[in-house]
Amino acid sequence: MFELSKPKASLGAIIWKSIWYGFIAGMISGMVKIGWENILPPRTLARNLTNPPQHLLEQIGFSAKTVHAFVYYSTDQKVFYVALLMHFGFSIVFAALFLFLAQYWKITTLWQGAAYGIVIWIAFHLIILPALGTIPAPWHQPFTEHFSEFFGHIVWSWSIYAVAVCLAKNDKKHILRNL
Repeated sequence: MFELSKPKASLGAIIWKSIWYGFIAGMISGMVKIGWENILPPRTLARNLTNPPQHLLEQIGFSAKTVHAFVYYSTDQKVFYVALLMHFGFSIVFAALFLFLAQYWKITTLWQGAAYGIVIWIAFHLIILPALGTIPAPWHQPFTEHFSEFFGHIVWSWSIYAVAVCLAKNDKKHILRNL
């Protein structure tokens, strides 16, 4: 179950493909997660005035003006681009990490990547962000937040897996395996 495997491709090729495919899968999965959160918003409007990525940036010293920076789209729609950069950056980094880990540790792809999403949800929403004071302790978060974030991370990580499988299948060199 926790067995490590030795890939056939070189470490450099695996890193390059993990980053490149991770960028593509991260962008798509980031859009999937935004869509999910529009259907099932994880936070109340009041708690989302400064969302967790914005709050985290403020905690490390960025000004409120910077983290709430926005551009107008379609005349009157505010697009908070700093929060979007954090959101997509997170998705890209963890998509690339997923692909890299899968090459050495097959269990990373358990349940077509859904288990990876659950692990990320536990790590960030139940441990790291509450420990940093970025979000409330898990027992102070409403059920709707847990529900949205738990299933949102599953859909997010499955979309990483689905995109990665498609990209790897169509790669003539077949560098990434275990997907």
